[in-house]
Amino acid sequence: MLGVLEVFSILEEARRVLSKAFEELREGVKNEDMLRIRDACEKGWLATVKAVDALLLSYGSEEAKTHVDRRRKLRDLSKKIHEVIELRIYDRVEARRSTLHNDDFYSGILTHEEVEEELRKVEKLIEDVEKLIKRI
Repeated sequence: MLGVLEVFSILEEARRVLSKAFEELREGVKNEDMLRIRDACEKGWLATVKAVDALLLSYGSEEAKTHVDRRRKLRDLSKKIHEVIELRIYDRVEARRSTLHNDDFYSGILTHEEVEEELRKVEKLIEDVEKLIKRI
């Protein structure tokens, strides 16, 4: 099991990646560069993954090896920690995968306003994960 400093280091990495996502989105919109906007989405997805990793590791889970493994571990954690269900962490993560990773990174179908809204949802997810970790 990782120590609290290592877990918060992973959570801080999620925040840094998300900050880069917002920067990339601003630059992409300013320069009408759809590739940068798509890259912003992928960074938003990475920030989501890092937040989930921090959550799982903080509750004693082993590091996830794949996205499927991460989803299974998160589902298992949901059965043990009521707040994970209350906050709909699993559903929120899957929604970010669908919109940021699939819909925009791969398909490029979101408007920049929709991308910003999705990145704000990642920001809120990171905040909620931090609260869950701090209560341990």
